[in-house]
Amino acid sequence: MSETPVETELGFSYEYAVDINIGTTAAPVWQSIRFLSAVDPQSSSVEKDGATYEDKGAPHPVKTSESWTLGFTVQAHRLPDTGLFLPEVEKLLELAGPEAVGNSATGQFRWYDDPADFVPNPNEAYTGSGTVSVNRQNTGNDDIAGFSVTVTGQGRRQRIENPASATDGD
Repeated sequence: MSETPVETELGFSYEYAVDINIGTTAAPVWQSIRFLSAVDPQSSSVEKDGATYEDKGAPHPVKTSESWTLGFTVQAHRLPDTGLFLPEVEKLLELAGPEAVGNSATGQFRWYDDPADFVPNPNEAYTGSGTVSVNRQNTGNDDIAGFSVTVTGQGRRQRIENPASATDGD
């Protein structure tokens, strides 16, 4: 017995978006992180051993929570009139700066499927708060300036309605 073939379309790595809240927690202002590359969201189970005698010595991991990180790179585009980077990059640098400790080092992010020409996956969209590490990348004499960013989650990520759904295919 064979199945009827289903027509599919191949997804691409660039069909993912990351937004940062450049407003406040009470009044969020979501800014898309432009000139983005290498988006790499990861989650890992936090587990405790729930083994009992019935397991006869075998491990019996029980997921109790999760940890997550969100990594990406972003080019360092400047605003010509001020010399500042784009607002989303300035926010990343602020969150990672030496003055940022405690709550002032915590940013809000959302990341989601954002295909170029198709309806976004409604189940592939998350939000979370985390601390930010920023490192300069591409330090060669003729390289394009940019930053490597890692967001380390505080608490669990949360599934959200995919923000790209409002702009299907944009």
